[in-house]
Amino acid sequence: MKVVLVHGLTASTAWWEPTIAALEPRHDVHVVQLPRLRIREAARWLGARLQEEDLRGAAVVGHSSGGTIAVLAAAQAQEAVGRLVLLAPAGIFPSRSRLAFAVPLAVQVLRAPRRLPHMIRDSLRIGPLRLWLIASDLLSVDVAPTLPEIQAPALVLWGADDPLLSPALGRVFAEQIPDARLVILPDCGHIPMLERPAQLHRELLGFLG
Repeated sequence: MKVVLVHGLTASTAWWEPTIAALEPRHDVHVVQLPRLRIREAARWLGARLQEEDLRGAAVVGHSSGGTIAVLAAAQAQEAVGRLVLLAPAGIFPSRSRLAFAVPLAVQVLRAPRRLPHMIRDSLRIGPLRLWLIASDLLSVDVAPTLPEIQAPALVLWGADDPLLSPALGRVFAEQIPDARLVILPDCGHIPMLERPAQLHRELLGFLG
């Protein structure tokens, strides 16, 4: 099966390396480097890419803000997305204050100190001003009205100890998407592909068949 991996706000394609290695023996894996667009524009770009590059019907796996983009693309280009996997997707927020995420972000960094160089490198690549603008744009998006429009079977995965986005939000996604299942990963924060890759890959491979 063709699988398209979509990274999050401060991430890059490098974060997917363990997942690529786990999926490639059974699946045709494609990793997208998101262009510097607003969230809704990025979703339209992703939907167009799936249709233009012979990826129609692929399984789209989105993490965090990449999950937001994947949700919007799945609703807008329904024939292009065959299956949908959401890893702690953003798009439903208990608070829309950027400062409200400062402490949870610091907690997440402490959960994965070995990945700190990745985080610093990718944040510097984006630049602090653009990072601030993208975060502001992300916090303005509400995907809740879009969820019932998704036709693809979906798997929602959430770390039980996610400090950025509460796993309680996972139930909202799973209940509002017509054909969705929620899996909570124990002892895992916001970045399952780096924190609990073995658990994540087991769930992914099972869902993708």
